[in-house]
Amino acid sequence: MHIVIVGVDHSTAPITLRERLSVSARQTPQLLQAMRQQGKEGVILSTCNRLEMYGVYDEAEQGRSDLLNILSEAKNVAREELEARSYSFFDEQAEEHLFGVASGLYSLVPGEPQIQGQVVDALEIAQGGGYAGPVTSALFREALVAGKRARNETNISRNAASISHVAVQLARRHLLDFQQANVLLVGSGKMSEVAARNLRDNGAQQLVIVNRTQANAVDLAQALQAIHRPFTELDESLAEADVVISSTSAPRAVITMERMQRVVAQRNGRAIILIDIALPRDVEPEVAHLPGVFLYNLDDLQAEVAHGVELRMQEAEQVKKIIAEEVQSFEKWKASLGVTNTISDLRKHVDTIRQQELERTLRHLSASISDREAAAIQELTTRLMNKLLHTPMLQLKDAAVSGQGHVYAEAMRYLFGLEEESQHEDHNRDASQQARHDTDTVGSPAVTSAVARS
Repeated sequence: MHIVIVGVDHSTAPITLRERLSVSARQTPQLLQAMRQQGKEGVILSTCNRLEMYGVYDEAEQGRSDLLNILSEAKNVAREELEARSYSFFDEQAEEHLFGVASGLYSLVPGEPQIQGQVVDALEIAQGGGYAGPVTSALFREALVAGKRARNETNISRNAASISHVAVQLARRHLLDFQQANVLLVGSGKMSEVAARNLRDNGAQQLVIVNRTQANAVDLAQALQAIHRPFTELDESLAEADVVISSTSAPRAVITMERMQRVVAQRNGRAIILIDIALPRDVEPEVAHLPGVFLYNLDDLQAEVAHGVELRMQEAEQVKKIIAEEVQSFEKWKASLGVTNTISDLRKHVDTIRQQELERTLRHLSASISDREAAAIQELTTRLMNKLLHTPMLQLKDAAVSGQGHVYAEAMRYLFGLEEESQHEDHNRDASQQARHDTDTVGSPAVTSAVARS
């Protein structure tokens, strides 16, 4: 069993390729289904700057090849192009990578907090469709723990350097009187909300919000005391704006060359700053050639975050130590999976004997003891069983971590005669036994706790 990652991000692929590979929430189940047909488990992490596919396979290289083929066919991107622009990791390196992603170590802006929620969403979508299994569920949960530790125990997130913050600072540098500038937000999702709050914190007084879904825009406008305008008034809003920050989830550009030609004709030479923080991009790149238009996209913003990134990356070594600790913890859990069946079979075997002997004893004593006394004897036998099994089970798990688990598991099966009675149950029981330790369904306390912790 191997954990396999195939992915692209802002460090390996240009924005044009990332656009082609972007996977919407509606498309995710279809891609997960294709992954599940080839492997044992699957999770997809899709953000504005990365697409990563996590699978569990019997053969690592075959898993990598399968994931590349699935992505190539789904997105109509040549396999050779994907090979050149993607990265892949197996097993411990894969774990280390995801824990680093969840910690914000590999984000465009290191330490940005939104990745935690995106990791949670990826896991919940995969679990909701039955695509995630015990290994990927445990992997993503452990990643959330690593991310929380990184943010609580280091300064990786404490120096202002988010995309939205950088967008606001960029707008301020372009305008002499930022407080009196007319600022237009196109979109009302999470990125837009963060940008809007940063705008207010930096003194912007004239804030207009336009969005395709009116209810979302109205709610955000009311919360920030901004002006809401319907999407049908986008041209008029653009014509009046000094700064535009666009972050919709539209599948194609909403600020087209044709639209901006009409807008520019109405502006009488006034400059306009367009900051596109969406992926796929909201603004057609040709718009930058129009007179008086200054266009910035996600790749352009990378150069604007240098100072905040530098401060945050000073914390990278401490974050890596945390990641190494969490990877070690996860590796121990993975190693213990090899002896899970033996532990379960031993407990079942001993408990069967306990119940048989208990019933025989209680039959002889039934006339002379009360129900309360019978319950006390029942509890006593259960406690004795648990105490007797506790040390052997711990020793077996420790042996698994050191690479000797199979030796002791085989000896235990031989000594207790477990082999024959368990063979027919092994296949059906694997997933459920692994899940006892670390697998949760959508909405379960553990996943909810992970969301709260982030």
